[in-house]
Amino acid sequence: MALFQCKLFSKELFRNINVNVVLPIPESSDFFLQTKTPRPEKPEDKYQVLWLLHGFIADESDWQRFSGIERYAQSKFVAVVMPDAYNSMYANDPFAAGYYDFYTKELPEMLRYIFPLSAKREHNFIAGLSMGGYGAFKAALRNPQNYCAAASLSGGLNLGHKDSISPSGIEPYINRWTQSIFGKDMEFWCPDEDDLDVILKNQVDAGVNLPRLYQCCGTEDFLYGANIKFRDYALSLGVDLTYEEGPGVHNFDFWDPYIRRILDWLPLTGGIVD
Repeated sequence: MALFQCKLFSKELFRNINVNVVLPIPESSDFFLQTKTPRPEKPEDKYQVLWLLHGFIADESDWQRFSGIERYAQSKFVAVVMPDAYNSMYANDPFAAGYYDFYTKELPEMLRYIFPLSAKREHNFIAGLSMGGYGAFKAALRNPQNYCAAASLSGGLNLGHKDSISPSGIEPYINRWTQSIFGKDMEFWCPDEDDLDVILKNQVDAGVNLPRLYQCCGTEDFLYGANIKFRDYALSLGVDLTYEEGPGVHNFDFWDPYIRRILDWLPLTGGIVD
C-alpha cells in the first residue's frame, strides 16, 4: 500500500489544499498472501476509485487515523482519495471558496493527471460520514454520470431542514458555519442544488439513471431519525437504496466496520481496470 500526502493548489479555493491518496501496491498483498495481483503496466491501466469524505470539524486525515481504510483498500485493490473540505458543508461559499466545484470537478481532473485513476462511471464511487455523507449523496445525485455508487455513513441528510439537529455542545458552531455558507436566513440555500430530497425527486421525475445508494446509521446516533426519514422518502420514490443499521453512536466505532461493509457492497473488480 502506498500513501501519498499531497498539497495541491486549487483555483476554486484559491489556496493550497491537502489531499491524501491511497494506492494499492501488488507486492503488499502478493508477498503475504502469495497471490498474483495485476499491476498497471500500460497507459490505459487504471485503478477503481473511492472518493472518501470526512465530517464536520475533521480533515483529510481522519479516515486514516481512526479507521483501517488503508488495509481495507489494499485487500479490495481500490484507490482511495481523501480531500480536506474544511467545514464547508461540501457547498460553494457564495463569497469565497467553491468547495462543491472543487471536490466534484477540479480535484478529479487534477488527480487523474497525476495518478492512474479511472474516469469511467462504473469505476468511480463516493462515500462519506456525517457532513461527508451529505456531500457524497449530493455529488452523486447531482452528477449521476460520474459515479455508479454512493454511500452515506450517519449522514447529515436533512441539512437545511427545520428538523435538523446536532449535539447541544456543538450546535452553536454548526449553526455558525451553516449561516456563513447559506446565509443567516438561508438566503443562499438553493433547494435544487442543496436539498437532497428535492434533488432526488427532480432526478427521479426526469428519469435519470441514478447511482446505487447505500445508507447506514447507528440506532443511538443523533442523526438516526433524519436517516430514517431520508430512507423512507427515497424508497417511496423507487430509488435503488440499500439501508443498514446497528447499535452505535456518531463515531468511528460504528463507521470503521461499516466502511468495510460498503467496500464489500461496491462493485469492485479486485484489480486493474481500463
